[in-house]
Amino acid sequence: MLKHLLKAILTALFIVSGFFASASGDSTKVEKKQDYQIFLKHPAKEIRLLMYEKNFLPIQGKLSEDRQSVILKDYQFGNKVRVKVIYEDGTEDEFVKSPCYIDPVVL
Repeated sequence: MLKHLLKAILTALFIVSGFFASASGDSTKVEKKQDYQIFLKHPAKEIRLLMYEKNFLPIQGKLSEDRQSVILKDYQFGNKVRVKVIYEDGTEDEFVKSPCYIDPVVL
């Protein structure tokens, strides 16, 4: 009887330790945050303003290599974005883009 009880306890411990080992393995995965982009009318030379429309918090961003879009880092999806850019021809443009015009960056 004691032998069966000991065997049952060891089996349960083995199953539980296997569960925790597999659960802890998932926490080591590194998730890469998705960058988003807003396409521009013309190539730009500078971003003057980049913020959320609702709460005016700044957004970290940069121009793409071809200067045809603004790349948003750590963008909170679902929010409108206010952008002010200076184009290469010297003209300025300030606009608001809704989430449906903010696309994920595809590498």
